[in-house]
Amino acid sequence: MSDDGDIFRSLEPWQRAEVELQITYNSYPNGQIFHAPNEVGKQLFVLRSGRVRVYKLSPEGRALTLMLLDPPTIFGEMTLVGQWVHDTCAEGMIECVIGVIARDALREILTRHPQVTLAFMDLMGQRLRAMENKLADIAFKSVPQRLASVLLSLSGAVPGQTAGTSPPSAVRYTHQQLAEMIGSYRETVTKAIGEFREAGMIRIADEAISLTDLTQLQRLANS
Repeated sequence: MSDDGDIFRSLEPWQRAEVELQITYNSYPNGQIFHAPNEVGKQLFVLRSGRVRVYKLSPEGRALTLMLLDPPTIFGEMTLVGQWVHDTCAEGMIECVIGVIARDALREILTRHPQVTLAFMDLMGQRLRAMENKLADIAFKSVPQRLASVLLSLSGAVPGQTAGTSPPSAVRYTHQQLAEMIGSYRETVTKAIGEFREAGMIRIADEAISLTDLTQLQRLANS
C-alpha cells in the first residue's frame, strides 16, 4: 500500500493528530454513493480502507470509470475548485472506512501547512496524468490490451512479476464493471475474457478471475 495519496504524510505526529481531530470517520457498505454530479461539495473525503471508484455517467446512463482509488488517499477535491460542484460520481466498490473534513477546515489546514498544499497539488497532477493516459489508452489500445492492463492493476501484480513469485490477488468484479473501467461494452469484455481463458492467461472459479500467465498478460498490456 503506497502513501502517495496521503496528503498529510509530511506532518509531524502532533500536527497529524490535530488534523485527525477534524476528520469524522464512518464505515460504509459496498455500493455507497459519496457524491454525485451537480452536488455542491462541502467536504473532502478521506479514504482510510476499502476501494472507491470515480466515474462519469452519459445522458443514456452508461458509466465510464475514471479512477479506482485505494487507501490512503482523498477524493471529492472539487470542494476546493471552481464553483464547488461535483461533476462525477464516487461509489464504494467494497466496504469502506471513509472520513470527511469540512471545506473550511481543510482550507485552514492548507493555509497553515504549505507542505500539505504541495502534496495536494502533486496528487492532483498525478491524477491529471492518469486521466491523460486513460484517454490515450481508449483511443489507441484494443479492448484486450486495456483489459489485460486493468486485470494486472486490480490483482496487485507488479511489473516483471512472474508465476514463481507470490500469486496476485483474484479479481472479483463483474464483466459490466470491468467494461466500465476500460471504456468498453460488457459483451466485448466477455468475449475478451473467454479468449484470455482459452489462451491460458486466466482461470475463472467462484466468480473470480485468477491470473495464471502474468508474462503473457504483461506483454499484451504493454504492446
